[in-house]
Amino acid sequence: LISAHMKEGMEAHLSLLAQEVPSLQSQIKQQADQIQQQADQIQQQGNQITMLLKLLSKKNCQPPLEFTMSKFAEHKRNNNAWDSPPFYSHIGGYKMYLRVYANGVNNVKNSVVLFAVLVGGEFDDHLEWPMRAQLSVRVGKSFDPKHVVNTNCIKKEVSKPSEDTPLAFGYFPHQLCEIVVMNDSLVLCI
Repeated sequence: LISAHMKEGMEAHLSLLAQEVPSLQSQIKQQADQIQQQADQIQQQGNQITMLLKLLSKKNCQPPLEFTMSKFAEHKRNNNAWDSPPFYSHIGGYKMYLRVYANGVNNVKNSVVLFAVLVGGEFDDHLEWPMRAQLSVRVGKSFDPKHVVNTNCIKKEVSKPSEDTPLAFGYFPHQLCEIVVMNDSLVLCI
């Protein structure tokens, strides 16, 4: 009699538990979904922190900047191009560099020719394309008009460069006064 009663009690309990299983499975799935959402949010926040750290590490690579092209006479004599270190237009901005020909290029001879060259950067996916460029370059270190060639601006829309193909988006031809080139160096300020 006791064993029959125990058997009926066990079956009743098992029946009740079996009825609870779908509800428990549903709760487990909801909690698993919540955990996944939280993991996704943590991943997004981690990506944002990584990007902010990159931005902070690049803060000294944005205007105002000053680059010095050394051995100017050698570049002029050999008609070699000189490239500045890459820089960003602003924190989290467009990556570019300056290319300088000390003795001109193509049909522009006996002048210094500067190209602004846009390259693929780590923030490109977060930037607006095409880029609306306005870049000012001052040739020479002094603000004294006798030592500075006119400041020039480029205003143009530039497409996103591919990873391997930089885009030169403008050039500045300059007739240099000898006083701008000091100690066989040309200083460029952005």
